[in-house]
Amino acid sequence: MTEFVRAGSLNGYDELARKMGANPVQLQKAVGLPSSQLRDPDNLIPYEKLGQLLELSAREIGCETFGLRLGSSQGLRMLGLFGAYMSRQATIASALVVGGKHTHLHAQGAILTMEPTKTGETELKLDILIAQTGRFPQLMALSIGLVYQMVRDMAGHQWHSSRVFFRHSPPEHGKDLYAQLFSCPVEFNAEHDGFYIDRETLGKKPRALEGLVNEIIFNQFEQLKTNADIDLTPLVKHAILGLLPTGDCCKTNVALCLGMHPKKLQRALESSNTSFRLLLEETRKEVAETAVFKSSMSLTSIALNLGYADLAVFSRSFRRWFGLAPSMVDGRRQCRDFC
Repeated sequence: MTEFVRAGSLNGYDELARKMGANPVQLQKAVGLPSSQLRDPDNLIPYEKLGQLLELSAREIGCETFGLRLGSSQGLRMLGLFGAYMSRQATIASALVVGGKHTHLHAQGAILTMEPTKTGETELKLDILIAQTGRFPQLMALSIGLVYQMVRDMAGHQWHSSRVFFRHSPPEHGKDLYAQLFSCPVEFNAEHDGFYIDRETLGKKPRALEGLVNEIIFNQFEQLKTNADIDLTPLVKHAILGLLPTGDCCKTNVALCLGMHPKKLQRALESSNTSFRLLLEETRKEVAETAVFKSSMSLTSIALNLGYADLAVFSRSFRRWFGLAPSMVDGRRQCRDFC
């Protein structure tokens, strides 16, 4: 089964590769990742190809710390509106729980867990299925660097862990960079990949990233939401799309992502002659049409990714939209593929 990751995971890749004397476009083509596929950070690319690209880049450039450097330059901004949603949780601990619960929205086959230790700290562990055999050390360095930077974004850049762990062997060149970037001891050939977080940090309220929402809006819609004439409809639909699979998609949480009060959001949508309920219905219908008619996803997976409690509720909505049950479409699709 092919697992996918958001193209946003390569945020900063082109700049870093060029800075180190490589041609990022050629490297991407070499592993089968055309640049056009990477323009939208929400596009999904095969996780395997991301791992191959990082390993190839490290070899071609002659830099064993390439993945680490890239991950350390990222953070919550790389997650888009979901990163904004995490940063608006009550505590860093609850933000990480939300992140761990919905890791699949960014990277399928990545599992982030938290476990208490005997010292009173909490250990964050990251497992990536395609990297469990040690095939992609650059990918693991990128991923741990990213999660570590996410915690720093929420806790403040003065924060550092007491220890970081990697299952892969230490690099022949650049080992000191690990300790420098993490500002703490780093252990290699460990049993798992992860790091410690102290109890005090977990209890803090996350820092709000200045301008994050406006930056996302500007990048996606080329205008700021502070413009009184802006139609928020495309942005709200984008936020709905991101939150649907979490099961937490409601007007309050969409407003939270956008840094707005729910009543202000409601007034803005009313001025555009729509409502949150209508946009939710419209977004679900658009996704359902593509997923059921044009993809091979199971109907249960589609229902859950659209935020429905079960397949039966989704089926009723689908029949109302298209005049037939999704199982009929799925049956025809399976018959066609079999034939």
